[in-house]
Amino acid sequence: MSVNQPFRWRVFISAGLLLTFLVMFVSGLVLFISPPGRVANWTDWNLFGLSKRGWQNQHIVFGFAFIILSIFHLFVINWKAFLCYIKSKASKGVNNPLELALSVMLFAALAVGTFWHLPPFEQIIALGDRLSGSWERKTGAPPVPHAETLTLDELGKLPQVSMPSSEIVKRLQAAGLKARDAKQTLQEIAADNGAEVQRLYDIIVPSKRSGGLGEGGGWGRKTLGEAAEVCGVSPLALQQALKQQGIEASSDERLSDIATKNSLSTPELVRKINAMTEKR
Repeated sequence: MSVNQPFRWRVFISAGLLLTFLVMFVSGLVLFISPPGRVANWTDWNLFGLSKRGWQNQHIVFGFAFIILSIFHLFVINWKAFLCYIKSKASKGVNNPLELALSVMLFAALAVGTFWHLPPFEQIIALGDRLSGSWERKTGAPPVPHAETLTLDELGKLPQVSMPSSEIVKRLQAAGLKARDAKQTLQEIAADNGAEVQRLYDIIVPSKRSGGLGEGGGWGRKTLGEAAEVCGVSPLALQQALKQQGIEASSDERLSDIATKNSLSTPELVRKINAMTEKR
């Protein structure tokens, strides 16, 4: 570009729109297949050097950049052409009511279908849930959602741990980890030692490997078969164990539907499943 040549805003904005779209596309795909936040934080999950929070930040920032560039592209660089286009299409739309009506119907179908979980939108959402849930089955879940934010004092009071915080500090220090006091959270200690939060928990409670059904962890959307896989039992065995307690269920039913059908809340059903599988 010569010194006297003016800056080409059209080229700058068009290239910026393409690049921001590509980043949003990639980050959107990553977030679609990424594990739930409670699992990502628990296992220190990352992809290409970015944690789930990092990918979320990229998606948000580039989303805002895409909106700003789009506004400039439509209303600053091409505002005359854009207004002429809108007027032209609006008049043609009035003269072509079928096409206009179909466009509105498509928009309504996307909005309503997604809100009410109708096919094929339900299948798309379920695919995302399955992909996210697969990480949980592979790596295990925290004893309670976002357990990494608990201090050692709070962690010791959990039924799954049930030990004085001073004992927790001793176990971590005996494993060669830096742990100052019981006011630190698991996440802080993990960051200080460059370790996964899940590894710390396994040191504290070695006989109780994390990976049960964390109460309140979104299990209402999972099927009984998925719950059985996480608990390390067969779907049929879990189904029979529930039947013995008067709870009717099939392996492909969601836990929330099973709970409703049997006059239970989802957390109550999760607690029953955890109690059954711990005995096995």
